[in-house]
Amino acid sequence: MEGIIGPAPHESAKGANLFIPISLGNHYYSSIVLRNLIDDFISPSNRSIIFLCDRLRFLSYLIRGETDLQRITLNIKGQMAQWTQTLLNLGIRSCPNASIADWSFCQDDSRYIRLLSNLQQFVKDDVTVRGELNDHVNRLVDVHGRKGASTTRCAELQFEFVTEESALSLYMTEIRGYNVEVYRRGMGFVDYLYARRSADLLTLTGNLVLNRKFVPLERCD
Repeated sequence: MEGIIGPAPHESAKGANLFIPISLGNHYYSSIVLRNLIDDFISPSNRSIIFLCDRLRFLSYLIRGETDLQRITLNIKGQMAQWTQTLLNLGIRSCPNASIADWSFCQDDSRYIRLLSNLQQFVKDDVTVRGELNDHVNRLVDVHGRKGASTTRCAELQFEFVTEESALSLYMTEIRGYNVEVYRRGMGFVDYLYARRSADLLTLTGNLVLNRKFVPLERCD
């Protein structure tokens, strides 16, 4: 059911380092859900970072066919302020282990830049992985893209969206150490990489072992 957090999810959060990405246009995160997120996940965690995905929101506007970059930027700035204020109103300050971040957290980090570049090259070179990503992109275009940009442009932007979303997940969990990712449901392409191409992820991240654990907020029943 929409907005319902599953049973005892806080067990996965005790003493953990949480990466909590939030899509700025996602209506799932009501005040009730956010309050539960703070109480059941963030409070018992070792440290948590709530990541407001402004870069992905920018791409989503382009996918929908928006072309006024100044208006897009102003809209996103307003949404960021609203999300931050909502979290403050819900008491995020009472959690000294929590922080709020946006894309500036990673965009100038050479580790993120290198990881994104390597992931893009990996997708380009590996026919099977590229096919999987294309299938994922085509499904997103069917859902989101027919009323926005042209189909070709929409597919290009969706490709960029999924690649950057996946790189962010890898960067935050495998490189920055926020290894428990908490989101409403599965992440699609990055989940495929962990399930089917784990050896390649070791190469991409430079890790000896993969540390990411994924916790969905929504019940699957």
